[in-house]
Amino acid sequence: MKQTTIFKQLILNIILPVVSALVILAILNYTQTRTILVDNNQKINKYLADEITNVLAFQDESLRLIEERLNERLENFSDILVYDHFRNTDKIVNADLYKIRDKLGMATDLEDIYVIDIKTGVIVNTTFAKDSGVNAFQFGAKFEEFLKSVASSDTLVSERISIEQTTKRLKKYTYQPTLDHNYIIEIGMYSDEAERIVGFVKNRLNSLSKKDESILAVDLFIEADNPFAMNTGETLANEDVHKELLLNVFATKNDLEYKDKEQANLLYNYIYTKRENSILYKSAVVRILSDSSRQDQVLSKELTKHILIFGLTLITVILLIYRKTKVITFPIKKLVDNVIRITGGQFTERAEVMGNNEITKLSQQFNKMIATIEDYYNELEQKVRERTAEIMSQKEEIESQRDAIEEQRDSLADKNRSIQLAYEEIDRQNRNITDSIQYASRIQNAILPSSDYVKKLLPNSFIFLKPKDIVSGDFYWLAETEDSIIVSAVDCTGHGVPGAFMSIVGNNMLNNAVNIHDVKSANQILDSLNKGVTGVLGQSKFASKTAVRDGMDLALCTINKKKKTLEYAGAYNPLFRIRNNELEVIKADKHPIGNFIEDKLIPFTGHSINYEPGDTFYIFSDGYVDQFGGPKDRKFMSTRFKELLLSIQEQTMEEQLETLETTLHKWKGHYPQVDDVLVIGFRL
Repeated sequence: MKQTTIFKQLILNIILPVVSALVILAILNYTQTRTILVDNNQKINKYLADEITNVLAFQDESLRLIEERLNERLENFSDILVYDHFRNTDKIVNADLYKIRDKLGMATDLEDIYVIDIKTGVIVNTTFAKDSGVNAFQFGAKFEEFLKSVASSDTLVSERISIEQTTKRLKKYTYQPTLDHNYIIEIGMYSDEAERIVGFVKNRLNSLSKKDESILAVDLFIEADNPFAMNTGETLANEDVHKELLLNVFATKNDLEYKDKEQANLLYNYIYTKRENSILYKSAVVRILSDSSRQDQVLSKELTKHILIFGLTLITVILLIYRKTKVITFPIKKLVDNVIRITGGQFTERAEVMGNNEITKLSQQFNKMIATIEDYYNELEQKVRERTAEIMSQKEEIESQRDAIEEQRDSLADKNRSIQLAYEEIDRQNRNITDSIQYASRIQNAILPSSDYVKKLLPNSFIFLKPKDIVSGDFYWLAETEDSIIVSAVDCTGHGVPGAFMSIVGNNMLNNAVNIHDVKSANQILDSLNKGVTGVLGQSKFASKTAVRDGMDLALCTINKKKKTLEYAGAYNPLFRIRNNELEVIKADKHPIGNFIEDKLIPFTGHSINYEPGDTFYIFSDGYVDQFGGPKDRKFMSTRFKELLLSIQEQTMEEQLETLETTLHKWKGHYPQVDDVLVIGFRL
């Protein structure tokens, strides 16, 4: 295979494609701009229509996914009503549907139950007071026929999500006959998720007019019989010329263009959009209002600007890539030439060191490696000679020792009996120690906040605490002040009994900082904790040799729900925030709580964050990311931990806890747990 130099490869693979791409882009941009001057209005209208089609497709797919989840819920409620509550329909008219709805766990503000008498079509009982006594047959012959077909069947019928005519809200219905086919159980449900999707679509449609300066407004009209704008809610009077135009487009399914007679620069384009698989409506008309007077000026300026930008970019890129490529490839070529000479087996050969960059460091490290290999080779040969002579001399000694071993065997039998007795004593003492540690574990668990207290302060949260041993050096701490909630994940030095003692010191110092010293801000709490720990453990510049030189790493947050702010301070342990499926790391200070320090304590840094509803935060110790395991017997690492947290954002906090536990168990495999594990997650 023919070889080539790195310089040529970079030229061929970087400069030529970049230059070619820029030239092609410049030509295409010029051609496109020139074409836009001729038919810009049509292309913009088509683009907006396609954009609206894509937005509606997103809406339909999103609603379809929501509807799949709702189907199972509504079908379950309907089956319970038909087969359990109303198996006998003698008392169905006077049944307390409100009490039944609460018993089923249905949402009172979103879900309603209707009982329809199939003989008369009257809604004889319902939780939706406005529809009580309404005759459902009056909604039209088709609906009456539909209800009768449901009553004659034995299956549940689930309608698609639709728009209510009166409220313009989204609602989903299911229909199921009772076992005697005298009544139909109807369940109606509003969906906040569906309304948020439609709200997003409306906002998206309203923002389309900002795509181009010449576009003044973009409206999406639905309901062919009485059109109204879905995104703005606009309705048209009967005498309005635009209503006649809309009805004509709905009827003929043909696009049309209308120019305002009073203002010649205003142009209305009506574009018919057929919705084959739509959930909400089968057809719609997009109305685009544009100002043609701005278009020519904007396009002329854009053409000149793009020509200048592409020209300057093309020249700059060519010069920069050519210069930088030579600087990078020349030292590499020199290093390769030297390495080829060394691979011939001459360990005395060294790579040439030149310059002061990464290639220089590579050459220096390569020379060190060759020198080390040469030393190892010479040392190995010498050790082989010495080891051979040693084995020969030991052969006779081994033979003489064989007889002595036979004599010692009987003696060892007696000693084994003594050892067995010692083992039994050690086992008894070990059980006593284990029982003591188990009791210490119950004491430590009693110090930790209860699950009820955690759920009271942070309802949407989880705490994953898995000690390495019976007791833990990791612990969590929660407190509530007049205006804030304080939560902390603490990792004490070591684990087991030493770590547990440190956790008790840390828990007491945190309580003192907040409850006694009335410290409120996150960094001041850490400063107070640092001062208290160093004092309790006798850590100072002039401390004795017996002073404890341990400490703790932690992350601490104070949450003010009224101001929607979160303050964070940390000692080595960071804070993760996930918003819109993006993870942000708020870094901690690089010094611990306690440990051996100088007489001047270093203050901790406070970080203030304005959080939004739906933001998810995580604080944790290093036990999860430091766990060995996986297919290559490596640490879990922070990068994989971040990817795991991002992948579970659609789950509830309880499901996230289960996923974290399962993932750690699978990753650990046959490896023992290397450290205490603590992960706290909460969604605000």
